[in-house]
Amino acid sequence: MLKIDRGKKAFNRLETPKLADISILEVYLQEYICNSPDAFFEEIGQALFLIAKEIQPSDDVEDRIDLLAMDKKGQAVIMELKRGNNKLQMFQAISYAGMVAKWLPDDFLGCLDADKQEKLLDFLEVEEKEEINQHQRIILIAEAFDYSVLVGADWLTEKFGVNILCCRLSIAKDAAGNAEFLVCSNIFPAPELAQQAVRRGRGRTGVGQWPNWDAALADVTNAALVAFFKKELTAGQDDYLPKRSLRYRIAGKRRWSIEARRQRAYVWQHGRFDGDVDFWRSGLSQPDQVKPVKDDRCLSFSVTTEADISFFRLGATDKLTNVKWTKESSGDEAEAEVDGQEDA
Repeated sequence: MLKIDRGKKAFNRLETPKLADISILEVYLQEYICNSPDAFFEEIGQALFLIAKEIQPSDDVEDRIDLLAMDKKGQAVIMELKRGNNKLQMFQAISYAGMVAKWLPDDFLGCLDADKQEKLLDFLEVEEKEEINQHQRIILIAEAFDYSVLVGADWLTEKFGVNILCCRLSIAKDAAGNAEFLVCSNIFPAPELAQQAVRRGRGRTGVGQWPNWDAALADVTNAALVAFFKKELTAGQDDYLPKRSLRYRIAGKRRWSIEARRQRAYVWQHGRFDGDVDFWRSGLSQPDQVKPVKDDRCLSFSVTTEADISFFRLGATDKLTNVKWTKESSGDEAEAEVDGQEDA
C-alpha cells in the first residue's frame, strides 16, 4: 500500500509487517471482527449476519468454529481464521460445514437472544424459516494460502459446487502516524469470476429474477396496483424485490406483506388481532377470500380494485396501528398464499 504525499507529489510505501510481528493473534482477529462485523463483512464484499464465535458444531467433537454467520439466502457460513499459512485450514472448515449441515433452523436461532433472532429474520431474504441452512458456505481467512488449499478450493467449487471464498489479510503501517490498516484481498475465486458466477446463478433461480422495480412491475396489468406500488416505493416503503412485495411494520415488527401479481395483489397478515377477519371483509370487494391460515396464526386475502388497495393501505398505516395483537406468527410462514392461487 502506498501513501500519497501531496506536497512532494510522490508515493511513500507503507510498512507491511506480519501479524506475528505486531502481536496480532488469531484470537485478536476474531475479537476485532466480532466487535465490528458489518465493517469487516462489507470490506470482503459479503452481506452476512454474525451468529456466534467459538461455536461447537457437534456434541461429538470438542473443536469450535472460529466464526459462524449466515447470508441473506439462509446459507450457513463457516469462517476459519489463520495467522500465517496452514494446510489444515480447508480440512477443518469442510468438517465443520458437514457438522453444521445437520443443524435445524432453531439451532441457529438458539445461539441468539430474542432481539437478535428478530434482527436475523428481518435480515434474511428467505420467506420460510425452514429454508435456513439448506446449503453451507466456507470462508477461509488467512495471511497466506498454501497452493494445495487453493487447488482444493478450485476443485471443490468446480466439481461439487461448494461455495468457498479465500480472503488474504495483510497489515499496512504508517510509521509517521503509527496508524495500522487491515488490507483484505479475495484471491479465490477471482472477483471477476465471482461476479460472473452470481449472474449465472441468478438466471437459474427464481430469486432476483427482476433487476429493478421497473422491470418487476412491467408485466403487472392492473394499473391501480402499479400506481400504488410506485407511489409507495417513492415514499420509501420497505420492499422485497425478489418476491415483488412491500412490507408494513408496526413498532419495527412486520405485520403485513403485499405481493404484486399480474392482475391482483396478495396480502399476508403476520399475526392476529380480535375482529381482524370482520375488519378486512367489511372493506374489500372479495370478502370471502379473507381467511385464517397457518394454524390460525395469520390471515391472507387479495386486493384487486383501487378501493381495495386504498382500504388496505389505510388499515396498515393508520386504523390498525394501535390494535392489540392476540396471536403472533412464528416467523416461518410463507407470504401471500391464497388457496395456492396464481394469476395466469
